[in-house]
Amino acid sequence: MSLLSFRKHRKLAVKDTIAGLDIGTSKVSCGIARLDASGKLRIIGYGHQASRGLKAGMIVDMEALTASVVRAIHAAEQMAEETLQEVFLSVSPAITKAHSLRIEANISGHAIDVADLKKIAAQACQEVERSGNHVIHMIPMGYDIDDSHGIKDPRGMFGETLRSSISLISVHPSILRNFAACVERCHLAVSGFVSSSYASGLATLVEDELELGTTLIDMGAGTTSIAVFHDSQLYYTDTILVGGAHVTADIARGFATPMIHAERLKALYGSAMVSSNDDREKIVVPQIGEDENHKGSQITRGELVRIIRPRIEETFELIRDRIKAAGVHKIAGKRLVITGGASQLAGVNQLANLILEKQGRLGKPLHLLGLEQGSRNPMFSTCAGLMMYGKTTQNNLTELPEKQGQNGVNQFFSQIGSWLRENL
Repeated sequence: MSLLSFRKHRKLAVKDTIAGLDIGTSKVSCGIARLDASGKLRIIGYGHQASRGLKAGMIVDMEALTASVVRAIHAAEQMAEETLQEVFLSVSPAITKAHSLRIEANISGHAIDVADLKKIAAQACQEVERSGNHVIHMIPMGYDIDDSHGIKDPRGMFGETLRSSISLISVHPSILRNFAACVERCHLAVSGFVSSSYASGLATLVEDELELGTTLIDMGAGTTSIAVFHDSQLYYTDTILVGGAHVTADIARGFATPMIHAERLKALYGSAMVSSNDDREKIVVPQIGEDENHKGSQITRGELVRIIRPRIEETFELIRDRIKAAGVHKIAGKRLVITGGASQLAGVNQLANLILEKQGRLGKPLHLLGLEQGSRNPMFSTCAGLMMYGKTTQNNLTELPEKQGQNGVNQFFSQIGSWLRENL
């Protein structure tokens, strides 16, 4: 399969069914949504399966991963009573690379039009793709015309020189080919690749958070990703190779218990915050190699919390340092949204607020109709965002940018890079 073949499906007639496939370290999630008469997305099916064959965002066992993907897709199809042909696929920030470029074009006094924007977009993509990577997102952060700055939509304006600060996210083509091959083995095509941080933001953030500045932390099993949104754009992404699975491993080692029991201890009794009753509450912990009849050892909840908290503290301290080092702590504002499966650990939000000095909340999918309890879970955020991204793509196929409103204009600009690769 060629690198661009997965995009050809987006040139077909607009469909009313959109599917997202989120392949993570611990789980594979598939969601199916349908556009209703009012143009809103309604969930009609979802499924998830334990993930096998993936490590830090990279495929390490194609056969095992394909089996997990097939089961997740099948569960979603059964619930939706639909047979899928294509999906939007998430890409872990752990395997992406972020770029910030300043591009300039001479416009010689004529009115700026889409051709000028395409020229700048093409130049930005070419700069990145010279290094061998493939651009999956291109996001103009704003335009300058001569001495006028902070212009969102320069079309129809006059000047001599047009400049744009552009953020791009790229991935090595061989990685994309491997994921496309995995999906193709399931008899599906890939509609497009989407950064999981971007998708989670689309699903969990409200308009004011996108506009005023928010730090989104997506806590997965193998990685924790950071995304800073401001002025309705994705400004910054990064990844820390620490996640919920590392907390589970710490518990397993600390109490010599099997991983499956360590995960259960974390879910039932774990917390990132200490309470006064912790040392009075007793917990029985099964030991590695002992049979089911053995009572196991006894610990206090306080001992469990004292193993969990340092790892969570380390995660948020690394996030704080990365944001400051990148120089985006000012535009990130005071708002914090935490999502992903590992975000459900008790006390995570409070500890994040303390270390990052922000006001945070738990991020769940917000903008889809028909969400049931399972699909409102933070671990479903990326999958929900993939379907929302698919809806935006549908809008771009059916509407002129001038008719989409200001948000539509921003989305149109963010799609220019994809448009260029599909049509030039």
